[in-house]
Amino acid sequence: MTDPTKINLLNRLELQGFKSFAGKTVFEFPAKVVGVVGPNGSGKSNIIDAIRWVLGEREAKQLRGEGLENLIFAGTPKKPAQGFARVDLVLDNANRAFPVDAEEVVLSRRVDRSGTSEFSLNDAEIRLKDLLPLLARVRLGARGIMIIGQGQSDIFVMSSPRERREMIEEFLGLREFRIKKGQAERRLENSIINIDKIKAMLEELAPQVRIFKKQKTRLEKRSEIELELEGLESSYYAFRYSRLGRELQTVMLPIAGLKEERNGLEGEIQKEEKILNALYQNDDDYAKVKEIRAKINAHLDAESVKQRELSRIEAKMEIQKEVPLYTHKPEEFKKFITGLKDEIEAVLGLDTVAEMKSHLKNIVASVQSFFSNRSEEPKIDLSGDWKSLADEIKGIRVQIDDLRKAEDDVSRKTRESNKEFREKVGKLNEKKNDLYAMDRKIQSVVLQKETIEMRREELEREWAALGKSAEALKRMPSGEEFSDETLHEAESRMMRLRGEISAIGEMDQSVFREFEESEKRYEFLEAQLADLEKAAADLKVLIRDLDQRIKNDFKTSFRAISDAFNEYFKLMFGGGKARLVLEEKVKPPMIIGEEGAEEESSSAEAAEDKEEELGVSIDLSLPRKKITGVGMLSGGEKTLVSLAALFALISISPPPFLVLDEIDAALDEENARRFSDLIKQFSTKTQFIVVTHNRSTMEAADVLYGITMGDDGVSKVLSLKLEG
Repeated sequence: MTDPTKINLLNRLELQGFKSFAGKTVFEFPAKVVGVVGPNGSGKSNIIDAIRWVLGEREAKQLRGEGLENLIFAGTPKKPAQGFARVDLVLDNANRAFPVDAEEVVLSRRVDRSGTSEFSLNDAEIRLKDLLPLLARVRLGARGIMIIGQGQSDIFVMSSPRERREMIEEFLGLREFRIKKGQAERRLENSIINIDKIKAMLEELAPQVRIFKKQKTRLEKRSEIELELEGLESSYYAFRYSRLGRELQTVMLPIAGLKEERNGLEGEIQKEEKILNALYQNDDDYAKVKEIRAKINAHLDAESVKQRELSRIEAKMEIQKEVPLYTHKPEEFKKFITGLKDEIEAVLGLDTVAEMKSHLKNIVASVQSFFSNRSEEPKIDLSGDWKSLADEIKGIRVQIDDLRKAEDDVSRKTRESNKEFREKVGKLNEKKNDLYAMDRKIQSVVLQKETIEMRREELEREWAALGKSAEALKRMPSGEEFSDETLHEAESRMMRLRGEISAIGEMDQSVFREFEESEKRYEFLEAQLADLEKAAADLKVLIRDLDQRIKNDFKTSFRAISDAFNEYFKLMFGGGKARLVLEEKVKPPMIIGEEGAEEESSSAEAAEDKEEELGVSIDLSLPRKKITGVGMLSGGEKTLVSLAALFALISISPPPFLVLDEIDAALDEENARRFSDLIKQFSTKTQFIVVTHNRSTMEAADVLYGITMGDDGVSKVLSLKLEG
């Protein structure tokens, strides 16, 4: 509640174009009791209407008119009509009850003939919905019994119990909390509507999001598999390529020493042969031996060639056993390389970087497409070729054996004729046999080298078929070590991973983006729903707290108001008694549950709603009169009861000011005097603006304004300050 010692007083009222006040009219209110007098029809009550209107009244009937346009001075034969009506209410703001850093607050309202109505606070435009809580904070309002219009002197009696409670709440400063509660309830209602809307949207999006999450899980699984496959392929091929490199080094290590040793042995043989040539240059046996030796050498050369070809076939057969080959046909490679050369030459002829980048992207796409579209090379049955070569080698060896036998025969004859020749030929044959064995050994090493190189080339082709660079394979470290068992397991694992990737398949990126957007919207709506649900919960707490404060403050002051009402009732009627009664809460109805048992509606919210509907009734008894209800009171008695209630409220919670329009019209002389005395008594707490015809009431005023109306139909003001 506002501190009564720091009351917002009404300082000034300015009218322009409002009803009968055509020109600008200023009413100063320097005193605690200001009276407004004048003949009927002069426009006195228009001052009350102006105050009610500037405080936010929206209904034309409360302003004694048919519409807002009736508030604007309509004009007379002697005075033109005005285009707008404006009312300024100047209030003291020394205690800063209004959130404005100024000693005075000017509340203004303006309406023009187009129907445009606007409020302003110290010349700053303000909405009515924002203004009403500010007015409620200082206990000002357009209705109730703080502004009692003409013919409403019995308003408290004639109001409904609910309306009486609202009047009391306004005097107690609870209307501010009632407005806040109403605003919170409207926000809660809007939040609940929005929550339902968002839940409906979430239900609509849920199937799409579920599908997307499944697709996303599959794609994430595919990415994991691809990552594992890439790592496994790198380790597998790097190990095999490195191992073949080590094997090649091991094979090539002794070949240099073997060749050097062979060259030395061959030199010795040549020396021995020269000696034999010198001894037997005319010997026919020697010529035969030489001829036979030449044939043997020719057959050995032929055997070497066949043996190499046989080793190549064996290497191919071994490779075909290890892994399937994926390659392109030679004509496909030739056609691809030719096309690639033409595209590169076309790029070299371009002028701009953008065009070059565009063509290079096409080249990269062509390369990727070519190596991604590979077919399995069919396995060739080489067993027939191998058998044919083996048979040929066998035949050559038979011929060599036959020639050696012939050579031995000739040599034997020579040995018989020449011991020295035999010895030298024997040594020469031994050395030749050693040379032959060394040739076979060197040939075996060369064949091993060629086999390893062929296997490395095939490994590079497999690597390239995966769309990767052979240079990258050569630069890769050996990495993980594999045994024969784990190498076989890696091959099986790679086959399974490729099968899983193929089973998952690809996903259209546009569909993926659409699903992704749906998921983001779903998450956004979930966050919004959480925020709204939290806001709704907070609003429920706020509503409950405000409701509890209204109830507690109301109940705290209600008994004191009822007691004061009884005192002022006795004063007005010279006896009797009266009290204000808070109506009992209606018991919630019994409802039948699904099981057929009776249940009592006991939810807290239902009980609160019921209590909000409680009203205030009047219980009274008049002296020397039997009255059973307020409906039996006369007009004057109703006015006296309402005045008793008014002064009871002022005594407990004085408002900033009261505006009373001829509420003393129905009082007799004695009650009019009592009314005048009470105004003087309470003017120390509340400022009174009173429109009256009563002399007693006029005597209570500190300042009198006289209102007259000339033949031009415009209200005019005369002021008189009375000496106390």
